[in-house]
Amino acid sequence: MNDFFDAMVDNTMQLLAIDSVQSSPCKESPFGKGVAECLDLVCSIASEMGMQTHNEGGYYCTCDIGEGETFGILGHLDVVPYDDDWTANPLGEIKDGKIYGRGVLDDKGPMMCCLYAVRRLLAEGMRPNCKIRFIFGGNEESGWKCIDRYNQLDVMPERGFSPDGDFPVINCEKGLVGYDVYLPMPQGLISIEGGTRVNVVMAKCSCMIDKALQEEKGERIVAVVKDGKTCVSAYGKPAHASTPNEGDNALWHLLDYLAKQCGGEYVTLRNALCHNDGSGAGIKLRDDVSGNLTFNVGVANTETLDGEMKLHLTVDVRHPVTFTKEEIAQKLAQNLNAKVRVRNFHDPLYIDKDNDLVQKLLASYNAVTGENLSPITIGGGTYARALKCGVAFGPIFPGMKSTIHQKDEHVSISDFKKMYDIYYSAIKNLLFS
Repeated sequence: MNDFFDAMVDNTMQLLAIDSVQSSPCKESPFGKGVAECLDLVCSIASEMGMQTHNEGGYYCTCDIGEGETFGILGHLDVVPYDDDWTANPLGEIKDGKIYGRGVLDDKGPMMCCLYAVRRLLAEGMRPNCKIRFIFGGNEESGWKCIDRYNQLDVMPERGFSPDGDFPVINCEKGLVGYDVYLPMPQGLISIEGGTRVNVVMAKCSCMIDKALQEEKGERIVAVVKDGKTCVSAYGKPAHASTPNEGDNALWHLLDYLAKQCGGEYVTLRNALCHNDGSGAGIKLRDDVSGNLTFNVGVANTETLDGEMKLHLTVDVRHPVTFTKEEIAQKLAQNLNAKVRVRNFHDPLYIDKDNDLVQKLLASYNAVTGENLSPITIGGGTYARALKCGVAFGPIFPGMKSTIHQKDEHVSISDFKKMYDIYYSAIKNLLFS
């Protein structure tokens, strides 16, 4: 019987071809034309499968099949920005046995796997034992306004999973907080501009200094003097903020250069900010349940606060579940001598490893792969937090090098097939037996 894998790949490529980085609001969606097109396409695909679909004004769409208690499968169609440094087409390309494209792992590809797993089960003559509701969001990467809208208008399923994390199954997600940190302007700093999103390791950062410093032209630092001022550009490597050690923060290179050239406040800033574990900012925290805190400065610029120009940093912190965002804000303010505000947050998630949902998903993963793994903790934030009893389930395999939020995001076709088989097995065991 047709397992629909080829059709799923084709639809995934269609989704990848749509640039769904959040953009200016339009009539079809508050998150831009690309998000609107993705939501429309998903509704069309699901309708052809016999599902009931609803597009809520470009915020999100739902795709339903079955009756009874609702089980949610939640994912998103928006993506983080991409640059010109890709070696493959960021809007989708298959080469060398791999599928490239922004969103192929985060989260268009995995959601297509789940949608087509249900189609495959229906084609085999099976019927779900509950109502399965797919929720495709349009604003996961930039604020979860899609989920806020859903909660205003509808009832969130109590149980479900999100294919937007790691295998074998994630029963614990650290607290996720974005902080606005306002620091006094260091002496000589005229301007600074770096980063695109708080949840991405900064790939480029530039500043202007009001004095002539040593010129440099290297792989990580380019410094040019003109009219007595120095323009400094620093280059790093992007990565997801939940795993900042997999990237190379451009701000670190910038501050290291300035610390060596100017000393003083720049040394203090370098020592405070250039640590992925938050130790420089006095928030090196851990617990036995969820492990270590991570710290990432995602965006840097200047901003006026209370009538004064400030160095403004947008900081991503993934904290252990036994700490609170308020405790960490207080420590940051005290240790950095800064004004600190919470800009966005998601409280921690913890589901007992013996919960039936966790155990059935885990059993499906282990059965398909032949492994014998246990639930894990991540620093990433997924839609599973929107559920009373929800977990993240895939798509990144243990030991797999993740390219989520990085250039050349990709998955091998063999891993994509294995992913599809795991979702098929899990959905069958959970919802069709």
